[in-house]
Amino acid sequence: MVQPQDPRPPVALALSRPKRYHALMRETLSILDARGHRLPVRAYGRVASLVPSLTETVVQLGKGASLVARTVYCTEPRDQLTHVPTFGGTKNPDLTALQGVRPDLVLSCLEENKPQHLHHLELAGIPVFAVMPRRLDDVSALLRDVGKLLGAEMQAGRALADLTAARLACGDLRARLPHPTTPPRVAVLIWKNPWMAAGGGTYINAVCGEMGLENALAGRLDYFTVSLDELADLNLDLVLLPDEPYKFTHHDAWSLAAASVVGDRRRAVLLDGRLLSWYGTRTAPSLRALARLLKGRL
Repeated sequence: MVQPQDPRPPVALALSRPKRYHALMRETLSILDARGHRLPVRAYGRVASLVPSLTETVVQLGKGASLVARTVYCTEPRDQLTHVPTFGGTKNPDLTALQGVRPDLVLSCLEENKPQHLHHLELAGIPVFAVMPRRLDDVSALLRDVGKLLGAEMQAGRALADLTAARLACGDLRARLPHPTTPPRVAVLIWKNPWMAAGGGTYINAVCGEMGLENALAGRLDYFTVSLDELADLNLDLVLLPDEPYKFTHHDAWSLAAASVVGDRRRAVLLDGRLLSWYGTRTAPSLRALARLLKGRL
């Protein structure tokens, strides 16, 4: 016998049966990851993270108890990860052991994890969600999507509001620069021997732009080697020297000044690398910290 349909509109149904309605909607929705792979939206309860930024984001969204695996580089927030076992690094995870803890979702990044590892996990029947933030808007989308996958939409909404406020504050900083129409020229170095820099299409480049800085190497994509002579020809106002993945020192700052890459050592700025390269819930506080750090240098 055919059951009569409920004549009430969807909104009325949602109000009258919120739990049942929203559960049904979650099961029928899906989102696309950075590879274009579609993943069903539901509250995944056993999460493995292969990216430090995403591990921290899971915890900050109030879902740290759902983590069943992380990499050895997933160290923040340190006091809330002691119960989560590690399974190798971002480039060399122990996939067999990882499968053994039976995650129902793996969080990954196309820049930090190898595609063959993600494919291996998917062949084993484990859903994988991959991100690739190249712009600050990508971080907003990441927060929304991860919030949906973890059943943490409210917490993700608060993180989005915090990110929006931090970006507005960056706009105020840009407006106060001595010459707002001519942004300071910078280069961000990430390695030494050989020297390597961050170019266009990277999250680091996006952060620089948000701070009102012009990445003088944005015309080249991703990460690449660069010589001191090339850097010296760029007429840089600042060189940023993060402490990861390579730990730059004051000696490196002096070396750049001696090679005429910058006018003086103070123009080679040593800083916490997480401010430039960790994204997710870390982005908003990083923008504020960078504004404080750079305010006296610009």
